[in-house]
This record gives sequence, structure tokens and C-alpha cells, in this order.
Amino acid sequence: MSTTKYESMKIPILKISEYPTWRVKMLMYLEAMDPDYLDRIRDGPYIPTKFVERTDTVPEHYVVKAKAEWTPEEKAHVLREPKIKNILHNSLDAVMSNRVIACKSSKEIWDTLETQCQGSASVKKNRRALLIQEYEQFDARPEESLTDLYDRFLTLLNSLSLVDKVYETEDSNTKFLRALPEEWDTQTSIIRH
Repeated sequence: MSTTKYESMKIPILKISEYPTWRVKMLMYLEAMDPDYLDRIRDGPYIPTKFVERTDTVPEHYVVKAKAEWTPEEKAHVLREPKIKNILHNSLDAVMSNRVIACKSSKEIWDTLETQCQGSASVKKNRRALLIQEYEQFDARPEESLTDLYDRFLTLLNSLSLVDKVYETEDSNTKFLRALPEEWDTQTSIIRH
């Protein structure tokens, strides 16, 4: 796929504290460049293989093709890997780049960034639990404007969606209305009924 029309797109730059947002932006960026890029960070590099028929002594199997045997399509698939690695490295500062410099594939880079920025599976599980607890206890702060309250609530909902916890719109709307300060009780009551 030609990337000419996307060459001017700015690569999302990773800030560790904003990893979940960067991750979404980078996935969109990679998909816009070439939808097959997502397969490479999920499945690893494309390796052209060929089928070898069964013989009396060897069962049927696949072997890696020699570079001279690659078809033009296979060559195009293989050449995606260095492009993806380049994009990922260009999105990192020097500190993060040093953490992934030895990675051999874009998948390895992606997985390393995921672990470095979000932690292990248990850390992610704890983060999810904390966000759910924050949602359940969500309430307006003293002297908080309606705009600030809404922005904080929306940020929380977005953070929850990034850890695969999505509430129904009706539930989140009700939650927000219940979080409003007492001076909004009349309007809240009208909206709910």
C-alpha cells in the first residue's frame, strides 16, 4: 500500500504518563499507514514459507523460503517490518528508545512498551480495579465547576474504556447526575424523570 498521502501525518510521540492515549493514537496511525501493520505488531514479522511434500523419511512441513524465492507480494510483506520499527522508534524519546533498542521485531518493541508503560497483567488488573472504584465513588468536589466535573468524569470514562471497562450510556449518565452538587437537585430530578 502506498503511504504517499500519509507521509505528512505526524507520528504520535510517547509520554509514559499518557501511554494509554498514545497507544490508541499509534494504533490509528499504523492502521492509516497500512492496515497490515497491525498484524505485524500483533503476530510478529511476516516470514515467507513454502510447503514441502511428505517423503518416505520426512513428513510434510513448511520451510522458510530463501530470499531469492520470494514473490513480489512476499517481499512487500517483509519490507513492512523495518517501516513499522522505524515508526515506533521515531515515536520514542531517548530513554524509551534505549529500552527497546535490542528488540528484533516490531511486535517485540510493542510488547516491551506495553509492559514498560502499563506493567504486568497483575498491575493492569489493579489499575482496572482502582478505576472502577473511582467510578463507583465519583462525586463532585467542593467548589468544582460543572465543566471541570464533566471533564474529570469524561477522563475517568475514557480511562475505564482503555482497560476494557465500558458502562452503558444510561448508567454513566445517571452516575454523573448523582454526582452533581445539591444546587443541581431540581434540574437533576427533572432530567431523570
